[in-house]
Amino acid sequence: MKKYTMALLITCLLAVHPSAYAQVDQPKPLEEFYAEYGYKSLEEAVEEFEQQMNKRVPFPEKLPSLTFTHVLAKVNRLGGYKNVELNVEYLNEHVPENHFNLDIRPAENKLFIHEKRIIEKVRLKTGGKGIFVKVPGFHVFVFETEHWQYRLSMDQRVSDHFFPDELVEIANSIDRE
Repeated sequence: MKKYTMALLITCLLAVHPSAYAQVDQPKPLEEFYAEYGYKSLEEAVEEFEQQMNKRVPFPEKLPSLTFTHVLAKVNRLGGYKNVELNVEYLNEHVPENHFNLDIRPAENKLFIHEKRIIEKVRLKTGGKGIFVKVPGFHVFVFETEHWQYRLSMDQRVSDHFFPDELVEIANSIDRE
């Protein structure tokens, strides 16, 4: 009977004050998690990138037709003074597949894309060319302006809400230098 009473008492205490006896791990806020990897606000990262490049970076006026809860960015230094890239992440903390990346680098340090990775070539309204690139799990569109190379990528899991052609529309919405 004593064992039963003691077990009942402990059960009641845990039910009344569970936080005193059990610690539940809460996930870090998205901003904190990304900050550990060098991400900051879009404004801070763009300012840092433009100062380093000594040039204004045009951004698209159009974004994917999905909802995002966060926009975070960082400057990736890939070696050398000019070999840098601005990485912008559009995220939705409630819908992880709503994930859009915008990566910008100087055109003189553009990524080489092997011909066998190219899915389709597209002409932009400026007359320039863009290419869809084969990357597992993502729709990727790469194009250049006079000074920059842009890489737009969208998670393929949203294919029923987002069509790859929308990446071309986003590219066409960039105010040219």
